[in-house]
Amino acid sequence: MTTQLPVTVSTAAGPGLKFLRALVLGGALLMAGALQAQIVVPNGSGGNVGLYATNGSAINASLFAGFSTPFFTAAAGNGDFYLVDQTAGTVGQYSPNGTIVNAALITGIPTASAIAVASNGNIYIADNSGVVGEYTSGGALINAALFTAGTGGTRGMVFDSSGNLYVTSYFSGTVGKYDATTGAAINASLITIGGGCYGLGIDASDNLYVVDPTGLKVGKYNSSTGAAFNASLISFASAPFFTAVDASGNIYVSLNASNVIAEYNSSGSLLNGSFITGLNNPGNFTFLVVPEPATWALLATGGGLLGWVGAVRRRRRR
Repeated sequence: MTTQLPVTVSTAAGPGLKFLRALVLGGALLMAGALQAQIVVPNGSGGNVGLYATNGSAINASLFAGFSTPFFTAAAGNGDFYLVDQTAGTVGQYSPNGTIVNAALITGIPTASAIAVASNGNIYIADNSGVVGEYTSGGALINAALFTAGTGGTRGMVFDSSGNLYVTSYFSGTVGKYDATTGAAINASLITIGGGCYGLGIDASDNLYVVDPTGLKVGKYNSSTGAAFNASLISFASAPFFTAVDASGNIYVSLNASNVIAEYNSSGSLLNGSFITGLNNPGNFTFLVVPEPATWALLATGGGLLGWVGAVRRRRRR
């Protein structure tokens, strides 16, 4: 049963209006605390995309299907995500609730091999030759060749908290740091790894995590200097490919030989070697943060009531 609280309408900011203001503020605060994280995982050889909870359990292991080679994802600012279908050369926008927002948001990039989203919502897409283009959140082209990173083979791109863009080049074995507005290289060889750089992750302190599938390891690096905190933070028996870091600093790595995503703590110790299983050549996976439906309902209800009281107050003044 839902208890209905009485609402007192007053021409002054009395207890009733103060209560409603508190309701709206409380709704906003609750919204900040009622965000649920989810993980979207593309299956490059399965032609589908799965959605998983933060405990690794499947919400829907085939949320969207029918793709050619879905391999790269990035979170949009509104809780949606972008998906690169590599063979089709398209970037689509999708909602974790199963809604296709726009399956062909961006087209004509047949070798798209990495994607990242800036804080202003602009989308950055790299092709296999290392050329990085910039697009609006609506898919409009800003610059098809903002800059070129290394000698190509881009597989990972992340933004830091200052808006700098980091890009891997598997062919040159480097991670470069770039000004995302001008495309100027801040340091085109910030990190150099002999074997090759593949996936790329970043934590809340702007530390970088670089996947080296040739060296069978993930290293942790300083994003300002490129210095290694630990070049072999995590070692593997088979090649790792992609990585992501959650808000707690736990590190997740895809192991395509066994088709799993494994979980490690911030020190590189294994927490769960079978965090997500049953995958099919997983691509770069992404953490999404979306509000729970009940939170939106509370905030909308509080806002509506406050607006109604404001209208009554204006009528009484006339």
